[in-house]
Amino acid sequence: MGRGPTTLIVAVIAAALLAAGCGGGDDSDSSASSISKEEFIVKADAVCKKGTERMQAAISDVLKNQPNITKVTTAEQEKIVTTVMVPSVSREVKELRALGVPDGDDERVDAMITALEEGVETAERDPEVVTKSGDAIFGIASRIAGEYGLVVCGSR
Repeated sequence: MGRGPTTLIVAVIAAALLAAGCGGGDDSDSSASSISKEEFIVKADAVCKKGTERMQAAISDVLKNQPNITKVTTAEQEKIVTTVMVPSVSREVKELRALGVPDGDDERVDAMITALEEGVETAERDPEVVTKSGDAIFGIASRIAGEYGLVVCGSR
């Protein structure tokens, strides 16, 4: 299968940034604040799933033009982080914020989104770090999401 290495590289690079590609909302949008926890979990996991699929497709598009995808350089990986992953996760953050916050869960949801935003900021400042250890950057948000009950967002 010729796509094997592409799939592996996409998975490795995507996992680095997607490890916690989930967040929550904040209470500044009162029109969206009346969401139940169960509804939030379903909708947030759908956002994370769609974001993962969108990012994997974009990474595949970038890598399909590589003459030897088993030898993607650090510079090429960093470019993927800055041009594909960071914008994609930033979009997820906006979509997740629009969901609102379940009553009484402001602190937990804010902790998820803050951890994710800090990971994105770190990736913007030093994309090489993401190519080496995405879990060190995004693992906190993923852990919080999983503890809150998010399946997709909490397992990336």
